[in-house]
Amino acid sequence: MKYIFVSHGDLAKSILGSAQMIVGEQTGVKAFGLYPKDDIGGLKEQVKSAIEEFGGKDIVCFTDLFSGSPFNAVVSLMGEYPIRHITGMNLPMVLEAFMSRMNEENTAEDICTKLMKEAPATFIDVNHYLSVNLED
Repeated sequence: MKYIFVSHGDLAKSILGSAQMIVGEQTGVKAFGLYPKDDIGGLKEQVKSAIEEFGGKDIVCFTDLFSGSPFNAVVSLMGEYPIRHITGMNLPMVLEAFMSRMNEENTAEDICTKLMKEAPATFIDVNHYLSVNLED
């Protein structure tokens, strides 16, 4: 399983760096950012090159924001390649993705299904959590 992270600015590269700090160096992963002076065509070409380098299959792309330019760059490639695409990436989601691919029986669809099921748990209202748990 290969992963491609795509975001506005340095977010994708920073999430990858933070994840590797926790779970160790990862292979089969690339991160790309779109910066103010860049155009979406250039970003699309970078992602396309990574997809082709990874063999064009067993790839999950993660983007930061639904309907943003990085999202649109990946969507524009979905007709050409059998990639999976998850948007709204965050560090807990990326960590789970890395852990999930350790089981080589997991397909891209399996991993995406698991991530979507667990995504709501990556957001916690700490004030509410503390008020409920301090009452016990």
